[in-house]
Amino acid sequence: MMRNMKVWVTWEDHRRSRELSKEFGTEYMSIIYSGNKIFRYPTLIVKTILKVSVARPRIVFCQNPSIVLAMTLTLMKFIFGFKLIVDRHSNFKFEYERSKKLKWRLFQFLSRFTVRWAELTIVTNDHLMNVCEKWGGRAKVLPDKIPDMSLIDNYKGNIILDSNKINVMAVTTFDSDEPIDEILGAAEIVGNNYVIYMTGNSDKYFCNGFLDSDVPDNVVLTGFISEIDYRGLINSVDVVVVLTKKDLILNCGGYEAVSVNVPLVLSNTRTLREYFRDAPVFVNVDRVSIAAGIVEAYNRRESIRKEMFVLKGDLSYAWREKFNDIKKMVMSF
Repeated sequence: MMRNMKVWVTWEDHRRSRELSKEFGTEYMSIIYSGNKIFRYPTLIVKTILKVSVARPRIVFCQNPSIVLAMTLTLMKFIFGFKLIVDRHSNFKFEYERSKKLKWRLFQFLSRFTVRWAELTIVTNDHLMNVCEKWGGRAKVLPDKIPDMSLIDNYKGNIILDSNKINVMAVTTFDSDEPIDEILGAAEIVGNNYVIYMTGNSDKYFCNGFLDSDVPDNVVLTGFISEIDYRGLINSVDVVVVLTKKDLILNCGGYEAVSVNVPLVLSNTRTLREYFRDAPVFVNVDRVSIAAGIVEAYNRRESIRKEMFVLKGDLSYAWREKFNDIKKMVMSF
């Protein structure tokens, strides 16, 4: 293969990686392992080494998470001579910065090392860019591109919504930064006139498939759903809820809601307010605030849709300018 080839390596098939790989014109190298956790990292590392060494690209992009993938490619670049661009977005784990546990000390070491030796680290906001530069790296800001979430032609959904109810999609992955209990509590408050569809693998949150707490009757745990059904759901609901307990995070579900012009409820963080401006309804991550935000978003749905339409155009224009700046830099490597 030609040495001027560009590849995008990822261990998780995320929309952001697919979108950016397409924009940069790279070969998308998604290396997925779903077997025993004990063998996950050894298997993925070996597969990555083999695939990249055979491809022999001139430029390698990678997604971080995983920090292990970023470290693997950082070491490989010294041997194979390729340029490395790491799409780090917001995987910094600052809450564990002072932890004495070996796991987090190692994470912080790898974090700084990969930032220092990558040709470029892409993050989602100015604060994280400043952190990377403080660590001796080079960084640029690039939020997620507003994706195309339009419905597939002749789509027939597997999730049937009740047209007599107010339907709400809570974009969840059941990770530790998400206020799952608070969303369940908010569902109880808004009552049975609302139906809350919580996406993602809830088994990660509830022990062995048995619910630790009572799930309200107006909550539907969809489990993992296909891309087609995900698009169908987000295009059909009345309100989208995307919440995090952390700052310095831009949620993918927020971009997706903007794409389809659906009223959006987000966490009241500085990062989210600065990026999404006044279009969404911002809430604190407690059950009462979340419930009030859902009701407000529905009641103000017409005016919010107008604001979201304007926001979509502004964000798309700003993204293209940032992307072109980064692409120009990458072409100079």
